[in-house]
Order: sequence, then C-alpha cells, then structure tokens
Amino acid sequence: MNRSRLVNLVGIVIGVAGVAFVGARIVRDREAIADAMSSAEPGWLVVGGVAGTIAMALIGLNWLLIIRHAGAAAPWRRGMAWFFVGQLGKYVPGGIWPIVGQAELAHRDATPRGVAYSSTAMSMVATFLGAASVAAITGLISSSGHRLASLALAVLLVLLLAAVAIPSVRRACDRLARRVTTRELRLPDGRWFALLVARHLPVWLAFAGMNVFAVVALGVDVDGQLLVELIFVTCVSWMAGFVVVGVPGGIGVRETIFISMTTASLGAGVAVSAAVLSRIVSIAVDLLGAAVAAAVARRAPVITATDDRADAIALDRYAAP
Repeated sequence: MNRSRLVNLVGIVIGVAGVAFVGARIVRDREAIADAMSSAEPGWLVVGGVAGTIAMALIGLNWLLIIRHAGAAAPWRRGMAWFFVGQLGKYVPGGIWPIVGQAELAHRDATPRGVAYSSTAMSMVATFLGAASVAAITGLISSSGHRLASLALAVLLVLLLAAVAIPSVRRACDRLARRVTTRELRLPDGRWFALLVARHLPVWLAFAGMNVFAVVALGVDVDGQLLVELIFVTCVSWMAGFVVVGVPGGIGVRETIFISMTTASLGAGVAVSAAVLSRIVSIAVDLLGAAVAAAVARRAPVITATDDRADAIALDRYAAP
C-alpha cells in the first residue's frame, strides 16, 4: 500500500470513528437532543446560513484574487462557479477532490493548469492559517483554559511568517529544501502572503457565526465569554477537518471536536444538536451556493483560455524577487 492510500485510509478510519462517536452521543442523549431540537427557531438557522454563505464567498473571492495575482484571467461570475461547484468535491472520499474540482474547472475555462492548481493549494493553506490565527487570538483571550495551546499556536504562526518574510530565513529554508528534495523552494512574497492570510480572518468570524446562530436557534443566551469560546472551537474543529485527509467534508471529525469542547458549557443535548444543525446548514450552503453560482455563470461571457506555456512566467509572480 502506497503512502497516499495509507493516509487516506487512516483519515477514513478517523472519520468513521468520529461518525460513530457522534452517533453514540445522539443515542445516549436522545431525549435532551429531542427537547433542544423541538424548540429550535428556524429563523436563526437561516441567519446562520447567510453567515456560512458569506464565509464561503469570501474564500472564493480570495482564491480568484490569487489567480489574478499570477496574471491569469479570473472573472468574478464564472470564477465563483468554479469555486462553489468545485467545493462539492470535498464530499467525495479522498481529500484531493476539492483541489482537483476547483483547479480543473478553472483550467478548462481559462486558467493555465499550473496556476490553477498552485492557486487552489495556496488558497487552502491561507484559509487554514486564517483559522489558526483566529484560534490563537480567541484562545489567548478566552477564559476556558486554552491559553497555553493558543500561545504555542501563535508562536508557530510567527515562525512560519518569519520563514516567508525574512530574507535570511527564506534562504535558510531554501537551502534545507534543496538538501532534502534537490528542488528549489518557491515561497510566496512575504508581505503579499501575510495580507492574503489576513484577508481570511473574516472568513472564520463568519463561519463561527454559523455555529453561534445554531446555538442561539436552540434557545441559548450567548454572552461575550461563550461567543469567544464558540469562535475558538469553530476554528479548531474546522482545522481538524482540514488535517484529517480522506474524510468527506470532515464529517464526523468536525462534529466530534465541537461536541467534546462545548459539552461543558452548552450541555450534552445542545452541543450535539448544534453540531448536527451546523452540519446541515453547511451542506445547504454548499449546495445552494453551487446552484446559484452555476446559474449566474451561464449568463457570463465566455473567456479565452490561456496557453499553459505561460505557467512558468505566471507562477513567478507569487515569489518574492
């Protein structure tokens, strides 16, 4: 068994274990969950859906800006269809399908293949680092005992940005990469990449809003302390879903982390109910976003495809001079 298959198999096992955990909690706390769900207010779930849609749209817009930074064509209307339709690939086991879906749709329409794939990978990295940044900030100001882990996360983020931004550190990383892989390490321009990560911070506030409104829909009064905790837990649970490769949409993993971290503050019934409601809203956002974006793209003008031979020149725009 090769390495990629082993990683996917491990991810699937973790995902199945997560689904089993959530299922067991639903069975164990079914009466409390039924009480919580019966009083859920649909209006707040709609508001949560709006927050989730804003989060996804921001990721898509940032992705198109990355493509444009490389000098490739990325029209907004057609580009958002590439993004939302491609994102449906995350529900297919394997972990790579969101990248393949977005990148191939962009490539077949207008974007050089190398730019399409590297931009998609860079978007996912920036999205993940945006979540890590928000988690570090909210964990440090939280009163729920997350400060030590958040401090360690903040230090790692600073070291990573230093590796990208400081010329001497960049050169050291490049020398190390050449020794290990015999290939040149193509790090993006530090200032531009830091701005890219910063543009993903509102994404995670909006995603957290989806969870917050799911909790509010269940009748919970969310104060400032609980709000900060929910933002932190949202980022951590989504990061776990990102890291575990092979699990469709992080199903099971995300919910397991959310439930285990919020049971003490919300109660078992509300924690499980909020996790389930948030997943339902998230899937609805993805499906509705893909349908609307595809319909809008049909009326957009067709653009001329870019020659793949321009890849090398376009990719150089990411790197610092």
